[in-house]
Amino acid sequence: MVDAERAGRILDAANDLITHYGYDKTTIDDIARAAGISKGAVYLHFKGKEALFEALLLRESERVMDDMFARIEADPEGGTLFQVYSHALYAAISNPLIRALSTRDRRVLGDFARRFANMVSPQESMMFGREFIAHFQAAGLIRSDLSPETVTHLLVYMRYGFLMSENVLPPEHTPPIDEIVAAMADMLSKGLSPDGQGNSEAGKAIMRGYIAQIRAAIEERRQRINQAK
Repeated sequence: MVDAERAGRILDAANDLITHYGYDKTTIDDIARAAGISKGAVYLHFKGKEALFEALLLRESERVMDDMFARIEADPEGGTLFQVYSHALYAAISNPLIRALSTRDRRVLGDFARRFANMVSPQESMMFGREFIAHFQAAGLIRSDLSPETVTHLLVYMRYGFLMSENVLPPEHTPPIDEIVAAMADMLSKGLSPDGQGNSEAGKAIMRGYIAQIRAAIEERRQRINQAK
């Protein structure tokens, strides 16, 4: 329990420092000092800075997933693709580190950005891909006259356009986030939903299955990091 509490403090300190100063400018010494422990104690938990950052990514990915799932479960229409998509965006932009990863923010990621470019998170590998969309189509929650590949590409374009727009549009021309996300969900609903909208509970059941898979994938990666110590 003590070790788990200390590991949590290390990750908390790393998260605060990296999101503020960036990966390159944050050292193990900085993290140890902020966590109130010795540098050697950090190495008892993590092989090095890269392993620590990977562990942090997994923890924050899990937090975003939990946030997204809580939003979906609390929303009566949360099982529709359009609300799932909206809740996923809200959860991602509400977490500074995951938002930086989603936008490939080099100020935060630094040298790690090159490695991250070749990494695929469990969420990205499972959600809004061809198989995911096909499940929602089978449940009657998305038009079946469009191929899963077409819908996947559309969702990816919109997601990255949304996340990257702050690098292109000046802040004074950017409407509130809530307004943007609501408009995107409305556009998707009008363009992709079949007649009758489908059963939100069926969508939630699909999401529970994917969440279980994502949790298992995160835990598998976490075990690999621990075994590499």
